[in-house]
Amino acid sequence: MQDANKGRISDEEYMSQVVDEMSDLIAQHPDDRRAVFMRGNAYLDWGKLDDAIADYDRTLELEDGDAVVYNNRGTAYRLKQQADRAIDDFNKALELRPDYREAFNNRGMVYSDLFEYEKAVADFTRSIEIDPNYWYAYNHRAMALWSLGRKEEAQEDYAVVSRLMGRGP
Repeated sequence: MQDANKGRISDEEYMSQVVDEMSDLIAQHPDDRRAVFMRGNAYLDWGKLDDAIADYDRTLELEDGDAVVYNNRGTAYRLKQQADRAIDDFNKALELRPDYREAFNNRGMVYSDLFEYEKAVADFTRSIEIDPNYWYAYNHRAMALWSLGRKEEAQEDYAVVSRLMGRGP
């Protein structure tokens, strides 16, 4: 797969190419876990959530126990507004890898979707504890804090986001 031409084609065309290439590889090697996973990621990026979930399911059938697969499937479930399934997958990812900052951040986003801002803040805070330079978690925590009426704390987090992105002192 050559990414050199990516800038010359649309994202949709690129995702289509990745899916086609991975599908060809899977046709030749049906148990190629990496190809199934990569195709699932392409489907996720493309917004084809049911296809992504199916590929993540297949990836886990081939080899269970990968926190990243659970995290990505949880992301697909979140985008489908299936909060319970998303939380279950993020919990499993964290059971497998307790220091997985993205899984804490993603679970926090589901809690925010559900207006459970205290739980969201706790997850975003844990993500920040794992990686103090993870600006996504600061940004999401700021939004949750703002929703809780804790505007000063939110503004502090927004200032950190600006600094981490090279836009502030």
